[in-house]
Amino acid sequence: MKCIIIDDEKMARDILAHFISKHAELELVKQFENPTDAISYIKVNEIDLIFLDIEMPQMTGIEFITFVAESLPKVIITTSHTDFAIEAFKYNVSGYLVKPVKFDQFSLAIKKIVSENKIQNTVNFKDNIVFIKDGKTIVKIDGSDIKLIECIGDYVTLYSKDKKYVVHSTMKAMEKRFSNNEYIRVHRSFIIRLDAIEDIEDDTIAFGKKLIPIGKTYKKKVYKRLNIL
Repeated sequence: MKCIIIDDEKMARDILAHFISKHAELELVKQFENPTDAISYIKVNEIDLIFLDIEMPQMTGIEFITFVAESLPKVIITTSHTDFAIEAFKYNVSGYLVKPVKFDQFSLAIKKIVSENKIQNTVNFKDNIVFIKDGKTIVKIDGSDIKLIECIGDYVTLYSKDKKYVVHSTMKAMEKRFSNNEYIRVHRSFIIRLDAIEDIEDDTIAFGKKLIPIGKTYKKKVYKRLNIL
C-alpha cells in the first residue's frame, strides 16, 4: 500500500516513517508538512493510505478531508487529542491514533486495513452481473438493479428495486466498481443510479421514501451531469 504522511511536526513524521518501514505491506512515498502541498500530489498520484494530523496551521485535517473528498484514499488520523474522534469518524476514516503513537496501536490499525483489502468476492462484477454475499448465500443479480449505494463506516448498503444488501467494503471500492456512466456519486456517503433519481429539491434527491443530500463538493458535478434544461 502506497502511503503518505501529512503532519507539521517533524518528530511525528519521523516516528510514523519508522513504523511504516517495519511493515512490508506499506510503502512511504512522500511526507508533507502541511495539507495544501499534498492536495495536488494525491490528485495525480495513486495513494492507498494517508496518515493525517488534524491540528495544522494552514489547513486542518478535517478541512483537508472535505476538500479532497472525491479523490480521498483511506485515512488514519494521528493527533494529540481524543476530542476529534467522533467528528473524524463521520468522514469514514479508517483509524484514529492518539500521539504519541505506539507501535502496537499502529500495527493494529494497519492490520485492520490490510484485512479489509484482502476481502475478495464481496461484490464481484462479470459483465453486467453482480454477485453479492447475502449471509451464507451468494446472490446473483443484474447490475442495473443496484439503484443506490450508501456507505456507513466500514459497511456499504446496496439498494436494489425491492431489497437491500449490506456488505463489508468501502466507498472508494464501490466507486471503482460502479464507475460507468449510469452512476454518479452525489455525496461522501452516497452513489446513485441516474435513472433512480425521482426529483431534486433543495439539493436533496428523492429516492422512494429516502432523502439523499447532495454534498457541497459534488454539487457542481452532479448538476452538470444531469444536463438540466
